Amino acid sequence: MKFVLVVERHHLFPGLSPQGFLPLDAVDLGVVEQRGFFAEREYMERCSHFKQLIPYIALQLDGQVLCYQRKVQHSEARLGGLWTVGFGGHIEPFDRSTDSETGAGMLEAAAGRELEEETGLVVSPAALRARGCINSEAEDVSSVHVGVFFTVDLAELHLDHDAIAAKVQAQAEPHRVAWKRVEDLISAPTSLPAAPQDGAWEDWTAIVLKSGVLH
Repeated sequence: MKFVLVVERHHLFPGLSPQGFLPLDAVDLGVVEQRGFFAEREYMERCSHFKQLIPYIALQLDGQVLCYQRKVQHSEARLGGLWTVGFGGHIEPFDRSTDSETGAGMLEAAAGRELEEETGLVVSPAALRARGCINSEAEDVSSVHVGVFFTVDLAELHLDHDAIAAKVQAQAEPHRVAWKRVEDLISAPTSLPAAPQDGAWEDWTAIVLKSGVLH
């Protein structure tokens, strides 16, 4: 049984739930520590009155972003085979520690842990930069999640693009990986940039690319 951090929807969004990519001040992340609690994930997947917070992290190096394709046989069937720029996952009880007593601290702790688990890369907290939030009601499953989007500058690791790609590729999650230049990921007003190898982007990545936040 897995427990994850949740917050009642109306605490995060006092009014109507805004959609798409949101500036950090559009979501009251300050209530995470005050109002958040850990609940059984399976139950919360069916409870739209609550939002599960998900750190969603893009890797950057020298003007490029690492994209990866999820395996077709993915634990979340809706994501199987789709391309993404986001690594991440749920905030769990062990992300709350004496060093991360605030909501922001838990988010950063979870982001660093998920990054290490999913990519094998360990970065300093200073390398993580919170850029905004992702909220989408397009699908039932996304209606119970809200993403906190981070970018991480990998320059401090002193590894080149090939070494990073090889390390990430060796993990359990990615099927394929590819570096894309930031300028090639800037969305046109009416269309998304092409995903690698004629693939398709997952919903949250499409929202990030449309926002232009990677520029």
